[in-house]
Amino acid sequence: MSESVLIVDEIASRRDELSRALDAEGFRVVQSDSASAAVRDIWENRFVVVLIASVLSDTRPQALSEQLVQMAPEIETLIYSKGDAAHKLARKAAKIRDGEVAA
Repeated sequence: MSESVLIVDEIASRRDELSRALDAEGFRVVQSDSASAAVRDIWENRFVVVLIASVLSDTRPQALSEQLVQMAPEIETLIYSKGDAAHKLARKAAKIRDGEVAA
């Protein structure tokens, strides 16, 4: 069974790009388009990593990260910006999954 990762981003094209890169690293990907959707997804799934866009309209990304870690302390969260390459984010998530690096 592959590990799951959650992408929280309001921009569908960015979520799709990250999803393809994460899929190539062997992850099962869940996409959330808002902070409130991400909170629901945390209750419904187990994630090894949550990737959070640096711009969200419904909350500050750092606040969401803190909330998700309180809900599920075992997850790692990464806040990314639009300039971050999808393949590099996916590789970092894989290194976290494999225990090579911490967020």
